[in-house]
Amino acid sequence: MTLKTIGIIFGGANSEHEVSCASARHVLANLDRDEFVGVPIGIDKRGLWHRLDSVDALDGAGDGTRFPDLDAIDVAFPVLHGRFGEDGTVQGLLEIAGLPYVGCGVLASALAMDKQIAQRLLEASGVPTIPTRVVTAASAGEAPRLADALGYPLFVKPNRSGSSVGVSRVESPAELVAAIELALSHDGKALMQKAVDGDEVDLGVLQLSNGELVVGAPLRVIKKSPMAFFDYAAKYTPGGVELEVPARIPAELTARLAELARLAFTTLDCDGLARVDFFVGDDGTITLNEVNTLPGLTSLSHYPRMWPAVGISYTELLTKLIDRAVVAFAGAAS
Repeated sequence: MTLKTIGIIFGGANSEHEVSCASARHVLANLDRDEFVGVPIGIDKRGLWHRLDSVDALDGAGDGTRFPDLDAIDVAFPVLHGRFGEDGTVQGLLEIAGLPYVGCGVLASALAMDKQIAQRLLEASGVPTIPTRVVTAASAGEAPRLADALGYPLFVKPNRSGSSVGVSRVESPAELVAAIELALSHDGKALMQKAVDGDEVDLGVLQLSNGELVVGAPLRVIKKSPMAFFDYAAKYTPGGVELEVPARIPAELTARLAELARLAFTTLDCDGLARVDFFVGDDGTITLNEVNTLPGLTSLSHYPRMWPAVGISYTELLTKLIDRAVVAFAGAAS
């Protein structure tokens, strides 16, 4: 049997470069070697492309190219996080190249990356979201008034970023200006969101080759203190946080979360995979936090850890994602 060549696209010219490299290592190590051969295709921090022998070879790689070498690649598997990778830009390049690729298309990727626009669409579809206000550098002077209206504590985050990069928990007005400046250093818009009391419960959605949407086991983030939040260090440091999979929550709550996860997936026109993050209050109130169209795939990441509990190994998960990419491409081309 001829093996399919899978181009693992990783790195990126953004603040989530290292997370992407970690995801790429994990994907390459877990591909089914009876079906696929993986080829690392890295994007360095300058935005230049390199076809490599290993993920680690990206560090110190020489002159790259403005466009990728995709010769003899059967399916692209982007494991890029953040801007210029998760936001529809690389997906558009792959569309122009006429190459099947894993994950959401251009529109869904761009929508989900823009938290403000995604929230408006999700609210219109009946998905409960977090009370939010938005400021730019030009309107940052309005932030204190808007924050007072939301009430403290609150979170300030870049509109288009991930892995909690640039996110701050703000307890009082004295902390607000620095948090806004940090968020605006990562994006042109800063979101202020009311802190939601309750547990973070995340669900993974997997689209099979026949189009069926499967939801993985719910995952609950167990905070070490009520004041803590799931920041970059907690996400990517071993032991940084405790995860409960499957989450010990009532069956009816699991069913409702799965229903809302599917609704969010279809509302944003996702394909292949997404991780949908919720907050669940002590009274059972559900609030959607965000939809992540290229969730982390490291050994510590949430998305891969949701599937063994429903009988899907990491290697099987990758195979299903690749199979879906091939079918989705054939359908789009027909």
